[in-house]
Amino acid sequence: MRLSRRSMLKGTVLTGSAIAAPAFAANLGDAPLVVFDSRVPESLAFAAAQGSAQRFDLAQGIEKARSALNHAQSVTGLTRWSDWTALRGLLEEQGLRLKEDMRVASPLSGRTHLFRWTMTAR
Repeated sequence: MRLSRRSMLKGTVLTGSAIAAPAFAANLGDAPLVVFDSRVPESLAFAAAQGSAQRFDLAQGIEKARSALNHAQSVTGLTRWSDWTALRGLLEEQGLRLKEDMRVASPLSGRTHLFRWTMTAR
């Protein structure tokens, strides 16, 4: 059997993809739960732009958030300040820690109190 540069590159690509595929699939499973409010256009657009399959709409009510957020390892959201403070308390009780939060401009809804935030497990 003759070993050429081309066959060696093909073998490397196949081996690399075989090794990377399980790691990529594991990363998809670690996608954060996305929290949004469908009544706020910016928040709805934020949720649509996220690749996560897991989502929670605050229009369902903050009371349902406890069960929806239970055992989440990573949660990200774009919510109003009042919702963010309530959710932060729930998530801190579950052992999650604030990774980032920032005020976000919201020209469509005219709101000045939207926050983009992320919390992850410790």
